[in-house]
Amino acid sequence: MAAHNEEAINDLPPPLPEPAVAPLALALDDAGGVNNTQVLLDCIQQLQAGQSHQTELIHKLHKTVLTSRSMINELVVANNELKEDLQSIKKSSQCEACKKTEAVFVAQTMLSVAGQTPDEEIDTIIEQRKRKMTWPVKHATLNCFSVQQDLIKVRFHHSEKYQHIPIRIPKTDKNKDGTKPCKLCSEGKIRRKTTWMCATCEVPLCTRPLMDEDGSSLTHHARWHGVKDLITAHKKCHEDLKNGRESRKRVREEAGGIDDGAGDEDLVLKSEEEVVKVEEPVLAV
Repeated sequence: MAAHNEEAINDLPPPLPEPAVAPLALALDDAGGVNNTQVLLDCIQQLQAGQSHQTELIHKLHKTVLTSRSMINELVVANNELKEDLQSIKKSSQCEACKKTEAVFVAQTMLSVAGQTPDEEIDTIIEQRKRKMTWPVKHATLNCFSVQQDLIKVRFHHSEKYQHIPIRIPKTDKNKDGTKPCKLCSEGKIRRKTTWMCATCEVPLCTRPLMDEDGSSLTHHARWHGVKDLITAHKKCHEDLKNGRESRKRVREEAGGIDDGAGDEDLVLKSEEEVVKVEEPVLAV
């Protein structure tokens, strides 16, 4: 039993060494006694040295904190800029994707031939819009017929039942002369009235070229059913109408007359009436 205890004791780890304690340097006087004044002075010097070291460390830490804050602010700004750029890229990508999708749809619709879209589908589109009180289209007509897919189908669909031919604008108590501004060239105060509208789209459209154009130019009725982007076509037609009237106004003013451009619409209506006396115009679109 004793031998067993000896072996257990021998297996124990060696004892830890005693912590080294720096001896206190004591200043001795001439008589060999402790000089308390010198000890205090040495302690004060040590404390001052330690305080200086701590002050230096605090300054370094302060500089590090300021540098870190500056870096954090820069990172935050960069992160916000990246977020804005990402949102911008997403929006532009979505817009481009939407534009491409719309362009493809319009291009496919423009390539459709007579009868490719069933008349029943056009019947359904018009009937649904009538129930919603959105037929005929009276508000944002250009944008609706350029963007909304059901109206694009109506605009480019041709069949024996749905022929895009000009018909008379019906006279009413509010519209006794049966005229309305052309949707493709009129805007604001610069308007060109017409007595014709498309039989299928029910949109008022000019059936005569502008006064400054030759007879080979497409009428606004034909352009309505032949262009992909009505917004761009409208800007061009309106600009042509505006420039033509301003040009004629300058010529007449230089000749000594006074012209407000009001007579242009009368000439247009008169020319349309002369065409009607010969035959009802059926335009190829």
